[in-house]
Amino acid sequence: MKVIVITGASSGIGLSIAQYLCSKGHKVYGISRTKVHEKNIKSIQADVTNVDQLIEAYQEIFDIEGHIDVLINNAGMGISGSIEDTSSEDASYLMNVNFMGVFNSTKVMLPFMRESGGGKIFNMSSVAAKLSIPFQAFYSSSKAAINAFSEALANEVAPFNIQVCSIMPGDIKTGFTKNRKKNDIDNPVYGERVEKSVSVMEKDEQNGMDPEIAAVIINKMIKQRRIPLYKTIGFKYKVMVFLAKLLPAKLVNHIVGSIYAFKKDKSK
Repeated sequence: MKVIVITGASSGIGLSIAQYLCSKGHKVYGISRTKVHEKNIKSIQADVTNVDQLIEAYQEIFDIEGHIDVLINNAGMGISGSIEDTSSEDASYLMNVNFMGVFNSTKVMLPFMRESGGGKIFNMSSVAAKLSIPFQAFYSSSKAAINAFSEALANEVAPFNIQVCSIMPGDIKTGFTKNRKKNDIDNPVYGERVEKSVSVMEKDEQNGMDPEIAAVIINKMIKQRRIPLYKTIGFKYKVMVFLAKLLPAKLVNHIVGSIYAFKKDKSK
């Protein structure tokens, strides 16, 4: 049995992972702004953008358990719309939650994990970190930042027996789709391209993988002696990420654009 902390555990993939890990006998603490209403998940309300709340939450867990073995940085959000029409406030808020939230959570956790003799940190990224999606630029950017953060972190904490893995799922069917924030106004120069692009994203997500698939894979890695730096989830997404390494970057970006950017759309 491992003591596991999951941020963003009140809904979506975070809740599914928490439920599954509980079913496998782990002791799971769910960190979220709202209470986690699951009897087996120990809920602590804290916001990943608030360092003081995280310090209090992680100290409480450590005092109760005497060790923390796994941290899953899952809390996140999305914005859709053109870069031009995204407000600075919305962009800053997304980066604060998606990237700074991972930084805050990790920074606060590291002393407790060292005191525990080591552990594993899983940072929830996305295939969008490798294949940046038009009209979802800030989500893609935040996930790319998480990948870079994970690479640097892995080298820094290796002497403390702490391992790091950046999880890159493809499309997963959760409530994330309906909770994605859309720009209030989209400039008419983009025609119907934004709406069409978001429609494709939403369809892909709603026809996506069951979130338990990610939970099963993470549980396996928790039990492994060594974990990879990157873990892509979903066979077709593994193929896509692999091909993106082989093909010229401009060609890869063109292919992504042909799926999501609707560059030939003539609507006004």
